[in-house]
Amino acid sequence: MAAALVLLLVIVAILGVGVAVGVARRKRNPFTNQQFVSQWEQQMRALEASLGWRFVAEDQGFQERVPQIGRMLEADRSRVKFQLVGHWRGVPVLAVEVVFRADNVVTSEYRTYTVVVVPRPMPGPWVLISPRADSVWGLFEQFVETGDPVFDGRYEVRRRNPAFASALLASGLTQALLQDPRANGVAIAFDEHTLAAAVPGPLLQAPLAHLADLLLDVAGRVPWQSLPRG
Repeated sequence: MAAALVLLLVIVAILGVGVAVGVARRKRNPFTNQQFVSQWEQQMRALEASLGWRFVAEDQGFQERVPQIGRMLEADRSRVKFQLVGHWRGVPVLAVEVVFRADNVVTSEYRTYTVVVVPRPMPGPWVLISPRADSVWGLFEQFVETGDPVFDGRYEVRRRNPAFASALLASGLTQALLQDPRANGVAIAFDEHTLAAAVPGPLLQAPLAHLADLLLDVAGRVPWQSLPRG
């Protein structure tokens, strides 16, 4: 009888913990709050109207478009939360919100990033230019110094093809990024077929127009034909 009572108490305790966890998760998930959902929809509609882009639920292949950045952000389809598609200055653009897991030896921390993607004018090797202050990118490949102390004090460069990266940076890109306030705090990726700009924070709070303009201006100033091929 006593053993049965103990078993019953254990079962009740387990069920109680399960209910408590479920309630806690429900509280942490803002989309269970109808008022939040309504505000989010209003903000998204306003964003669509201001940019001329549209919110889509269908998978837009973010991981396939930016395979290197997708790999870094572990951006499988379950991590891509929201997507906007449209055109900017006549160029197709994709904006996504990604939940990124930043692991260390102690714990797993989840961060939200917004990434804007445009086509790369000419395919080629992969290069990542990331803010030195954003430690997330330091989890991946080791960065290399460019030799410009001001640039190296603000950015880290990771690349697969040294010759391409050196020529790219020597084309005037380092000074352009240092002098452009839109580049502050932005990671810029030259993926094989696309250009991407990533910033911490949710999509609704990101400077999407500035990021798209920055990418298109970078694409327009790079002397693609004269750079080494991969």
